[in-house]
Amino acid sequence: MGYAISWLAVKGKSEEVLIAELGLAPTGEMAEYGDSMFTGRKLPSGWLLLVINESEHKLVRPNSLAALSQGCEVIASSIEEHVMVCSSELWRDGAQVWRIEHDAQKNIEHIAASGDLPAEYPAIKQEHAEEQKQAGGSEAHVDYFFEIPLHTAKNIVGFKHDEVDPAIEDESFMVFELDAVRSGERIENQDKKPWWKLW
Repeated sequence: MGYAISWLAVKGKSEEVLIAELGLAPTGEMAEYGDSMFTGRKLPSGWLLLVINESEHKLVRPNSLAALSQGCEVIASSIEEHVMVCSSELWRDGAQVWRIEHDAQKNIEHIAASGDLPAEYPAIKQEHAEEQKQAGGSEAHVDYFFEIPLHTAKNIVGFKHDEVDPAIEDESFMVFELDAVRSGERIENQDKKPWWKLW
């Protein structure tokens, strides 16, 4: 079937602050990521991870990331395996630092990268470009360029949606839901809501 998800990882904010800013509430349930709309946990790397069971979710769009990254760093990814489109980006203190995107609908070897890219990015790109070349280039039936944004993000955060990590147990993700109280407050105070609050 393939994944169609988004995820964001935050460093520099507490779990309580992050959950409040996202407008989420813990349900007390545990699950594997992707089994519910919102699942999250602290990664061994120290980053706080939230996986969203929807590609290009509102929370990984620029206006949300700009607000969420105030006073911290946020790595965000959007993954749509059905059409082999993905992206990863870093935001810090309200500004996008870098972004890497692959869209196989444009070209299987498509990659768009901008900003102050991580030092490891050239080597990651070269490695997967060489794998693509060995597999037959643009005529190959496998897409190694799809891995470039995702491996770049993994190199920083320590998470990749389609890889097993022995340090991250199955069903070790907390399930979250939209906070009904905050959602109700938003309805009553439309003019006062922070612009990053999407519900």
